[in-house]
Amino acid sequence: MKLTICSNSAPRWGGGQGLRPRSPGGLVPLLVGLLDTHGGDWVCTVSGDDAASSVALPDGTTIHPVPIPAAMAENHYVTVGIRLMLWLFHHLFDTASEPLFDQRFAAAWADYEAVNEAFAARMSTIPASRDEVLLINDYHLILLPALLARRTPRPRTVVYVHGLPWCEPQYFGILPAPIRDRILLSLLHCDVVSLHDSRWAQALLDCYARFVPAAIVRADEVVYQGHRTRVVVAGFPLDIPTLDRIAEDPATARWRKEIDRMADGRRVLARADRLDLWKNHLRGFQAYRDLLAARPEQADDWWFGAVATLPRRTTERSREYHRRCENLVAEINARVGRPAAGIVYPDAETSRHCVAAALSEASVTLVNPTIDGMNLVAKEALWLGPDKPVLLSVNAGAYERLAPYVTPVQPFDVAETTRLLAEAMTTPPAPRPVDELRQTLAGGGPSAWMERLT
Repeated sequence: MKLTICSNSAPRWGGGQGLRPRSPGGLVPLLVGLLDTHGGDWVCTVSGDDAASSVALPDGTTIHPVPIPAAMAENHYVTVGIRLMLWLFHHLFDTASEPLFDQRFAAAWADYEAVNEAFAARMSTIPASRDEVLLINDYHLILLPALLARRTPRPRTVVYVHGLPWCEPQYFGILPAPIRDRILLSLLHCDVVSLHDSRWAQALLDCYARFVPAAIVRADEVVYQGHRTRVVVAGFPLDIPTLDRIAEDPATARWRKEIDRMADGRRVLARADRLDLWKNHLRGFQAYRDLLAARPEQADDWWFGAVATLPRRTTERSREYHRRCENLVAEINARVGRPAAGIVYPDAETSRHCVAAALSEASVTLVNPTIDGMNLVAKEALWLGPDKPVLLSVNAGAYERLAPYVTPVQPFDVAETTRLLAEAMTTPPAPRPVDELRQTLAGGGPSAWMERLT
């Protein structure tokens, strides 16, 4: 098998260390592991000032940078990627005023199309192979399958991996019909479209049934103009060897000491997320604040530590959300007169070590996104603490597989979250079938994940 990857995100490379992810979680660390095994090509975005020449690495991987001018990249990544795609698929629009499809948006959409076209042009320079599997990563390149099909057909398997939820037709229908149809028809040039949860897969199939009358929609596939596109559920596997290695790393031991220092002898209630709007930090802190209001003595026994990585690009909404989280943590601590909660911001080089340290030190872990494509943190928490309670949102993609092993959380219900936290913090956890849990988490690893896609 020849593996070719197209992603907006670029790994780090060089310095004798091979490919390295830039941040924990998501698809990029998994792809790094697959290329370490198989070799192949990675087509990715670089800023307009960076070199565009291909880079052949000793491990058999070739990096093919796609230079994007700064203004175009801003429209592609922020205006369309964040303000439309992320907010759409995470149900974040205040529809009284947004989204607004005006002339400024039309210009941004043109740049989004241009970036996808630049990837198609770059792909045309890479030699073809009959055993090639092309993995297209996420919403940044959702038009790429159609753009590739317009060029000289190549004998490859095209797989689109959607890391976000998919929304039901009523919400997806917010999009103008031309954009909506461009997205849906583009994906029908794929051989496989992969999502993390059967709910997201069903929502996509429902969109085809609603908006593409000529499509034949079946239980797990769409047939359009004679071409069959499989819709599969294939959640990201847990990279257990890497997680175990990180757990034993000296950098993780240093973070454990730092977390122990901040906890000051108390048990740890932990969470670990990027500070995105849908990760629902604010309601988690509100639930903990309300718990301490009813049981202030818990501040003597517990410390709530939130490991947070910041988004690469921010908007006014994300900056305001960050400010509100910081203010609420300060309010909690002022009320009880001591540091009962804190947000920990690890550096980029040791962020994965900090997450592993926090999850392994935690007596209880809270994972309460409003809606999430997958959420690998829940899997990591169960692997590192198989006998410790994990409170997991029913709207996380991981919940479908992990339901027998976690406490379900309705993420919008702060009162219920408060009650569940209090119960987890005061009641010994029920025993879990640890061997069964570990087999579920292992899931066959990256190779089994690739088999589901191909």
